[in-house]
Amino acid sequence: MAKKRKKEKKQEEEYEFKPPEFNEREFLTKELRDTRAAISTVGVAVLFGIIASVVTILSSGLVGLAFIVGIAGIFSLKFLYPIMRVDVSGFTKKNWAGTVATYFFTFLAIWVLLMNTPFADLTDPSVENVTVWVSDGTVLTGIAYKKSESTGAMTWMRMDNNASPEGLIHTWSGYTINITAQVADSGGIAVAEISLNSSTSSYYLMIKDSWGNFAFSFTGDQISGQSVLTFFIHAKDKHGNERLFSPGSIPVLP
Repeated sequence: MAKKRKKEKKQEEEYEFKPPEFNEREFLTKELRDTRAAISTVGVAVLFGIIASVVTILSSGLVGLAFIVGIAGIFSLKFLYPIMRVDVSGFTKKNWAGTVATYFFTFLAIWVLLMNTPFADLTDPSVENVTVWVSDGTVLTGIAYKKSESTGAMTWMRMDNNASPEGLIHTWSGYTINITAQVADSGGIAVAEISLNSSTSSYYLMIKDSWGNFAFSFTGDQISGQSVLTFFIHAKDKHGNERLFSPGSIPVLP
């Protein structure tokens, strides 16, 4: 029995591990194929990203069509690879999954990048933090257009913590009303103007103040005969996108 164990131990000691033979040529061929496929995939994704961006810039209503263009690019890879001399005969499902993921995220990045400044500007300007400052020559009171904590709706609220703005604006020439608003756009604002009482009335240019807001001042007699103060702010960016904003009306005392 001891003799048999000694024989088995000797056989174990004689075992030698031999790693599989490394085929350098096959390895390099596979790496070159995968690299060529990756570069070609990125190139096709960039091309379709540019096409989708052009479609979107032509009309913002064609975003859906632009996305379909991007999806079509995925199916085109199978036909474009032979033209670009990419051998996909050895591709597995895992290879194709990685290829599709590389294409899609590259396409998406190019599409989003080219739809934003400095390449394009598809968004309208924003008009926020609208405030009306009323001065009777002695006291200055602010009325802010903001969300009410009780109702959750946007409304005019006095900045001195009094809920109602009624009784602050008069149609006397001794009252000065200054309207300020934060008008912004990623591509830059070309013009900000305001119209009183009607969106079809004459528009007056708003001037940027020291705080970076756009402002317009007038006296109470300019709204003589009106029971409420209503105004419209028209903003236009450097790429032609526009926004017309009008908050709620403020009661006016005659």
